[in-house]
Amino acid sequence: MKKEGVLLFVFLLILFSLIVVSAQNSTDEKAYTCLKGKVKDKCSSLTVEEQAFSLLALADNSAIQSECESALKSKSSNNECWPSTCNIKFTSLALLSLNNIGENTDKIETWLLSKTKIPSELEWYLEIEASQATSCTISYDSSKSTIKIGEDKKISSNAGTCLIRAYDNYWLKIDSSCLNKNFTVSCDKDFISTLLYKKTSGSTWYVSSDVKSASAGGTTENAVNSLCFGLNACDYEGSLWASLALQKAGNDINKFLPYLIALSDDNEKYFSSSFLYYLTNSDEYLQEILTSQKTDGYWDLSGSRYYDTALALLALSESQAESNAKSWLGTSQGNDGCWNSGNIRDTAFLLWAAYPKQPILAVNNTGTANCESYNHYCTTNSECLDAGGNKLDNFLCASPKICCDKPSTETCLEKGGQICPAGQICSISTIITSDAQNCCLGNCQQETTECEDANLICRASCLSTEEEASYNCNSGDVCCQTKPSHGGIPWYVWLLIILVILVVLAIIFRNRLKVLLFKLRGGFKKGPVTTTRPPFLPPSGVPVGLRRPTMMPRPLPARPASRLMQKPTSKTDKELEETLKKLKEMSK
Repeated sequence: MKKEGVLLFVFLLILFSLIVVSAQNSTDEKAYTCLKGKVKDKCSSLTVEEQAFSLLALADNSAIQSECESALKSKSSNNECWPSTCNIKFTSLALLSLNNIGENTDKIETWLLSKTKIPSELEWYLEIEASQATSCTISYDSSKSTIKIGEDKKISSNAGTCLIRAYDNYWLKIDSSCLNKNFTVSCDKDFISTLLYKKTSGSTWYVSSDVKSASAGGTTENAVNSLCFGLNACDYEGSLWASLALQKAGNDINKFLPYLIALSDDNEKYFSSSFLYYLTNSDEYLQEILTSQKTDGYWDLSGSRYYDTALALLALSESQAESNAKSWLGTSQGNDGCWNSGNIRDTAFLLWAAYPKQPILAVNNTGTANCESYNHYCTTNSECLDAGGNKLDNFLCASPKICCDKPSTETCLEKGGQICPAGQICSISTIITSDAQNCCLGNCQQETTECEDANLICRASCLSTEEEASYNCNSGDVCCQTKPSHGGIPWYVWLLIILVILVVLAIIFRNRLKVLLFKLRGGFKKGPVTTTRPPFLPPSGVPVGLRRPTMMPRPLPARPASRLMQKPTSKTDKELEETLKKLKEMSK
């Protein structure tokens, strides 16, 4: 019994230790704690990418911000490009992180804009169209050419060496040597002119949104405005990051969009649709993001699901897709709180994209007021530009959004959305429009409360057996959970404690328990010991009526006196010894 009791005690003790209840930090709090531990006093040893993302994520911590800012600048070339050998993507990340804390980034922006070039991957065409046959004059540089456009819309001749008839004479192809020229068009009938482009080896056509129109005798100006970023040739990933960083800093990036859009299908591994949705606010790219989300809630286009999920969350906000992604982040988080086995870059990027904190701004930036508190609009730079608004540098929005003085000019209905009624939420994403702050581009679904998501119950008031939980309910209700017994410790914990105590007592007092059990079974009473005992009771499972024959106890063999232990014994020990002796005889 001694061995079995000890094993039982150890098992119950281990089980008890495994179910001790402790408070759990939230997903982002654990991640921030982990990242701070990996970055604090170590920022100088990190890569440029790790430094930039850490500075973006931990910009609310003055000590770490100062440390990582100094470490990042130390790896630059004259504080204008990163690293010392200069790279488009890393320089763009440095621009993002330093602009986020209000540092002056003019030198960085100037360097990036000096590294632009005309993409050789695109073909450009000039289209001129009128409702009637017309004669048009096209001027560029010092040359002037006259063309005729028939009723069938076909063009009669080339316009010098820069404009060559193409596609069955409907359009004029702009020679690659003339992409930097300005083309002035004038016709004798009312007309429109615009530019088209496509990838050199592709079949998809893109029409410029800048369509010009003029009455007879009037003129239009058409110029190819297409650039990319690169040190030698165009760098697609670098162009994505440079466009995002420059737009965040308040620059017009429309001239980089044709290249990024036309080559997006060839560069899906960089998750181009996420960048393009952030840059253009086009629903086409939003749908691409949503359809590429995995069932579990993450994205994986490059082979790095944490990095790609951060890219998606950078563009998305207040949508079911974002909620699903955050649920996945909660389940895929490491025990230390970081993601991807403690990867600093991925953890910092995810925190900045999904759980951004308000940065402590540098002294040279006086913007400290909350944007929406002053009836302005936190939106993307492209939305602000589309609305004809102005970026308000003296007001704050959670990065990477900016503060704009105007909302979107389109109504929710014009954007193809709807406003969800009370008690319902949008299935994908909400945007700001001229008539709504929460225009839903997806379906309206019944809203579940934070309390219900935690498998608890919302009531007007909790029952006597319940207590309030810290989760939110709608309509003024409170979230109720069952009261834990015994001052907050669950009943099963108390049960295990009692079982452990009983096992310990059983081991300590096992000899006395033997006597007690025998008494309870009628084995003996106080008084003279008899030489016979009651008939044997059948053990559990033995059919009633079967009995073992009564046996008389056998006398114990005498032991040599020399082998007897001589020690003083108390009256109680003596009685116990005699009792155990008789029990042993009866069991034979």
